[in-house]
Amino acid sequence: MNFDFKKNFEEKIRLILIDSTSSLDEQFELMLRKHAADGMLRSGNTIKQTMNMIAEFTTKIYSEILSYIDTLNLKYDSSLENDISKLAQDAQKQFKVESIAKLEKSTEVAGNPKLFERMLPDVEAEMANNLAIFQNNLNAKVLDLKENTIKSPIEKSLWVVEFMFLAISIFIAGMWFKDPEGNYEPFLVGLTSAMLLTLLIIKRIGKQ
Repeated sequence: MNFDFKKNFEEKIRLILIDSTSSLDEQFELMLRKHAADGMLRSGNTIKQTMNMIAEFTTKIYSEILSYIDTLNLKYDSSLENDISKLAQDAQKQFKVESIAKLEKSTEVAGNPKLFERMLPDVEAEMANNLAIFQNNLNAKVLDLKENTIKSPIEKSLWVVEFMFLAISIFIAGMWFKDPEGNYEPFLVGLTSAMLLTLLIIKRIGKQ
């Protein structure tokens, strides 16, 4: 990835991480207060809600990273997928530290700290699944960028030929306008047919 784009992406992910961590803190404390008011604090529901929040914010981080690719209007680069994937994984590792701390606290608040070791594998499995989904979506997005950014040499050559036909047609049409008596119609018909044929070939190649 271009160095400037990479630095910009790193900064964006840093901001996403700060916002997600802050929001997790706020929602976690809000949930604890609500459960305390409802008499549900020392229950398995406190742990379950914490796990749901962790999964929700993990998905949100990946979703915002994917969306930012469109915002930057990135072009295809052979290192693009690997660079973004690594940045996303690094962000997830940092968020995981905060998430696990919340999970551990939820088991303590619920009065059953031993559940932390039992629930941790489930949270980690959910994180791994979210990462796999993200990487699959990232791969699809990068393939789409590649399709839209890179054209085959043949397709590029055909577009040049198409442009030449168009330029010649405009030139002949101009001559015909100045000298209506000239026999330019066969040339224009031939060039138009050639342009249409070239355009059809370009479209067929583009669909392959």
